[in-house]
Amino acid sequence: MNDENQKVGNGGIICPSCGNRNLLGTLFCVECGTYLPSGGPLRTEPLPGKDGAEHSRHDTRLDDDARQNAFSIEIEILKSHRKVTFPAEAEILFGRLDAAHGVFPEVDLTVEGGLESGVSRRHARIYAQQGAFHLEDLDSTNSTFHNDERLTPYVPSELHDGDILMLGSMKIRIRIYNNNAV
Repeated sequence: MNDENQKVGNGGIICPSCGNRNLLGTLFCVECGTYLPSGGPLRTEPLPGKDGAEHSRHDTRLDDDARQNAFSIEIEILKSHRKVTFPAEAEILFGRLDAAHGVFPEVDLTVEGGLESGVSRRHARIYAQQGAFHLEDLDSTNSTFHNDERLTPYVPSELHDGDILMLGSMKIRIRIYNNNAV
């Protein structure tokens, strides 16, 4: 009898540690938690399309990515006039650097007086979704304002070119560029 026959019995997989019989396809023994490498082939089935045919989600995503990559977003901190440009697919975290707690924002507002202006370590974020940019307050201490409207934490607000953000008392202008515009 070979090793494979010992591990996979007629009714399932036999755990090499405790001898418990587990169902085929089980990754970890339900009795002792040991990893069962002979759990059988694992795979994911693609979802069928509307017409019943299989299709690749990746192909659709490529079109979305190509469309999204046509845009970029520029952040201007009005106090210092510092400008930073990001590609559309980037998630942009605003806040203050705190290496001890693992906070590394893409836009670190410490040098512009972020602490004095009431900017939290993880204050707000901008992200792209479904062809639009969104701003989200991350439950900051001193709130995030979008064009003078206070945001409810974790409720996204759609951004447009020229919008003004206020993180605590720090003002930021958003510029959205279409890189394919002629």
